[in-house]
Amino acid sequence: MNKPGMNKLGTHDEVADCCFGLPDLGEAGLVNLSSIFRTLGDEGRLRLCLCCFERPCSVSELSEATGQSQSLTSHNLRQLREARILISRKEGRHVLYELADAHIRHVIADMAHHVLEDHS
Repeated sequence: MNKPGMNKLGTHDEVADCCFGLPDLGEAGLVNLSSIFRTLGDEGRLRLCLCCFERPCSVSELSEATGQSQSLTSHNLRQLREARILISRKEGRHVLYELADAHIRHVIADMAHHVLEDHS
């Protein structure tokens, strides 16, 4: 049984803080959303996003941290940029990658917390 002020999703305040209602996506929006989740569904690409969660990283840092070749890292980074999950910026001779915005940060953080919840 849920406690007062609670529902299946948590407290009303918790739900209000993270969920502002679902916009009408339309067919094109649904296809785009599905593509984003498909892109994040690859473990290698998700690892790159997790590496960029705290700070921007270069290709060589990402390649070393994930154990991917630089070629595969670059390929995955291109897909993540095209999906607007990561953005890149040039700093000196290096290109740094970081999460695109707070929406992407929330999706990754919320799902990470979700997988660690006790569901018994």
